[in-house]
Amino acid sequence: MAFGIKSSEKNEAESYTEDNTVEVAELKNKNGTIIDMTTHGGKKEVTEEFFLAAEATTITNEALNGQTGATDIVTKHSLTEKNNEYQKASITKVSALAGPVAG
Repeated sequence: MAFGIKSSEKNEAESYTEDNTVEVAELKNKNGTIIDMTTHGGKKEVTEEFFLAAEATTITNEALNGQTGATDIVTKHSLTEKNNEYQKASITKVSALAGPVAG
């Protein structure tokens, strides 16, 4: 059994979630029965939640318009403040998954 967070590079990480998804294209016959399917548009979404270090009271928003590239597009960046625990930041990044290797 694994315990703790192994995938995050941040020492302050409280949680790390990785979701891998693909879209499915379906071929249906005249009766609406699926006769074939294929996947495309695979992506990986990573969400990390971590405590803010020391005296940090704000975050620099990384979820901005105009991002480009096949890796690490930031889709969500949030700050949580509560009166009974340390401030936390959460960041969600999406990247494209590689296609199958041609044989």
